[in-house]
Amino acid sequence: MDSSCAHTDDGYGSQFPAIFETGATVLVATAGSPADYDIDLEALATFGTGLDTAIVVTTATPATETIEAFAARTGVSERPALKLVDATGTRPAYGAPYDEIPILSTTGPDDLERLLVALADLTESSVRSPARRHLVVRSLSLLLEANPVKRITTVLERIRAYRSSSGLCLFGFDYTNYDEATLAALSEHVDGVLWVRERAADQPAFEYEPTTHQL
Repeated sequence: MDSSCAHTDDGYGSQFPAIFETGATVLVATAGSPADYDIDLEALATFGTGLDTAIVVTTATPATETIEAFAARTGVSERPALKLVDATGTRPAYGAPYDEIPILSTTGPDDLERLLVALADLTESSVRSPARRHLVVRSLSLLLEANPVKRITTVLERIRAYRSSSGLCLFGFDYTNYDEATLAALSEHVDGVLWVRERAADQPAFEYEPTTHQL
């Protein structure tokens, strides 16, 4: 693995690789549920601005929990405007806005068609520089459980196409639950893999590994 970002003790922000500054599609690989680390939300808080939009797909936890976790990011003066797709299957299909934050819903992780429709609806307006659009799928686990890997990789291609050229597209992935073949298949559709290791209590360490076929 390419340890291209230094491990520091002053929070997550300084650990992210330089490519996060310029925009990339990245598989965020964690030992356990990605939601336990909130690396995706930390990245949005670190690199997003008040001009940006972040569209977040949540599959394992309710959309409201993601909103609260993002609001809890400390030391951030400006945050991207959130839009969410709740793919947990616990909300009425297509739902309604939560406060000022749009939330669209699907019937569950196997409902990839409605997921793509929801993303299209949330990204129908263009983004002009310096504003950027970021895309996040908090966890791929339930999507992978409900759908063949090949179908998921096709959907990932569709999702990453929605990010602006300098935006982030992050896919959360619990690598402890899947084999090397699944990791290899997913890696073909990202610029790199951000490995998240547990270094100390509540203090992960990052290693960024570019893929050989950067997009």
